[in-house]
Amino acid sequence: MDLQQVTASLARIEDTDAILELNVLEYGPGDILATRADFAWRHDQNPAGQAIIPVIRDDQDKVVGFIWLVPLRLRIKGQDHLAATGTNLVIHPEYRNTFGYTKLIRRFDQVFRDENIPLHFSFISEGKYQQLRKQAPQTVGTIPVLLRPLVPLFIFRQRPPASGKETTVQVVSQFDESFDQFWYRVQDKYPVMAVRDSASLAWRFAQFPSRRYHILVARAGDQMLGYTVIRCATVRGIKTGLIMDLLVASGSSGETAGDRLMAEAEAYFRRQGTLLAVSLMVPCTVECRILRRAGYICLPQALAPRAFHFAFFVHNTNERDLLSLSKQDWFITLVNYESF
Repeated sequence: MDLQQVTASLARIEDTDAILELNVLEYGPGDILATRADFAWRHDQNPAGQAIIPVIRDDQDKVVGFIWLVPLRLRIKGQDHLAATGTNLVIHPEYRNTFGYTKLIRRFDQVFRDENIPLHFSFISEGKYQQLRKQAPQTVGTIPVLLRPLVPLFIFRQRPPASGKETTVQVVSQFDESFDQFWYRVQDKYPVMAVRDSASLAWRFAQFPSRRYHILVARAGDQMLGYTVIRCATVRGIKTGLIMDLLVASGSSGETAGDRLMAEAEAYFRRQGTLLAVSLMVPCTVECRILRRAGYICLPQALAPRAFHFAFFVHNTNERDLLSLSKQDWFITLVNYESF
C-alpha cells in the first residue's frame, strides 16, 4: 500500500459498496447513509438532479475517501437558482495524513466549475469556521439549538395558541398540490430559502427509505397557512422530538397557525414519550419567534451536542445577487442539516 499514490476522480456505479463500507466504518450501521436504498434515495431520486461524489482512490483503484455534492434548488432574492450542499466528507483513517484530503477538495471544487453550479453551502468544522470568520465573516454563522424539555420537572410558561377557531391543524401523509400553492405564496418571505415545493418535500420526507416523519398542516378553510414536519429519535440515549421544518405564512394568521402547529407537535411528542423537543432555527425569523413562544429556549453552545456552524460559498463571481449575500439572508432549519 503506497500512501502517496492517491488519485482523485468521480465515483462510478461500481464504487457504491466501497462508499457504503467507509460510511459504516465512520458512522456505524445506523447512519443516514448505511444501505443501498439510502444511497439511491440521495444519489438518484433528488428532483433537483443526480448527486456527484468526488472520491480519492488508493494504488489499487479502491475508494478510500469521498465527499458528496447534493444538488438543491434555492430561491435567492426572487430568482430560482441551481445550487448544492457539500456533505458527508469521509476519509479512511490510514489516508488522513496524506495529500488525499487536499486532492479530494480540489476535485470537489472542480465540480462547481464543470457543472456551472454558482453556489453551495455546508455545515462546517470548528477549524473551518474560525478560518472563515477571519477571511469572510459575512458568509459564516452558527445556527442556535432551540430546546424544550417535556418532563414535569421543567415547567415553562407557554402562551396558549390564539383562539382563531377558523385555523385547524391536520395530519397529512403526502405533499399534494396545496404545498405548491403555499410555496408560491411564501417563496420570497426570506432572501434565501431552499425550495419547498411538493416535489422537493416529497423527496426529502415521504420518499426517505429508512425514516418516518409526521406531517402537520395548518389551514383556514381551504387555504394552507403553514406546516411542520417532525420525527422522534433517540439522541445520545434520550428520546427526543425533532422539529425538522417549520414554515408559516406572513402576517398574524401565519403566526396563529404556527402556534397551533407547535401545540399539536408537542402533544404528539408527549404521546410518543419523548423527553425533549429540539429544533434549529435562525434568529430574527417569525418561525423562531413562534418556537420561543412555545417555550423553546436557546441552548448555550457549551451544552449543545455540537456547534452547528453554517457557511456558504459563491463560485460564480459574475452574479451580483450572489456576491451580495450575507449569513443573515438565509432561512435554515434542521432539515438543512439532518438530511445530508
